[in-house]
Amino acid sequence: KMPNLDFCIVIPVYNEEKIILDTISKALKFSKKYNSKIIIVNDGSTDSTKKILSKIKNRKIVTVNKKNEGHGKAIITGYKKALGLNPKYILQIDSDDQISFNEFKKLYKFKDNFDCVVGKRKNRADPMSRKIISFILNKFLIFILFGRFVTDANCPLRVIKKKFLNDVINQISFANIPNILISILAKRKQSYKSINVKHRERYLGVGIKYFKLFKLCATSILDILKLRLLLI
Repeated sequence: KMPNLDFCIVIPVYNEEKIILDTISKALKFSKKYNSKIIIVNDGSTDSTKKILSKIKNRKIVTVNKKNEGHGKAIITGYKKALGLNPKYILQIDSDDQISFNEFKKLYKFKDNFDCVVGKRKNRADPMSRKIISFILNKFLIFILFGRFVTDANCPLRVIKKKFLNDVINQISFANIPNILISILAKRKQSYKSINVKHRERYLGVGIKYFKLFKLCATSILDILKLRLLLI
């Protein structure tokens, strides 16, 4: 059936009471010219994020509250919600303001030509530990298993064609790192484009601790292996 919306933006949030309203106002500003919805997935926040979200009365904003399962599962929940609203495209960005909404314009230009258009964080403003994990997963593991280099596979700025996401969503629903798997699947179809975007340091919100980062690295490796096995 014909798409109802130009796009849905999926934004996972966890304990972002300080910046959530700012994030939403930026999302609304960016999407005001478009027939669109903004899907905020509250991943079991323990601060006042849920309370703040419950007071928002804007028809463009769709809020989903779920139990805490981590960033990846929140994204999958958001993607499934978005697919149900039947947009042409699904956009995804994180709530931490490290990448500006304006950077979407660079990606959106290529939306018709690729299943998945993803930001590439130039001069990535993240701690070394994150960059190392990213290197192990992106450059090393994905290349060995899939024979392809996927540039910045986990970048939280992307534009995905609805049809493509619809085709792969059930394949990747098990994952804690759905965005990496979506990038791999698009790259295998030779329908993946990455574009330089500006990346800033986090100034507020909650970063991820070393132990959690290590755990995420381990589960990511397992997810990538599992996808490889599913595709045999």
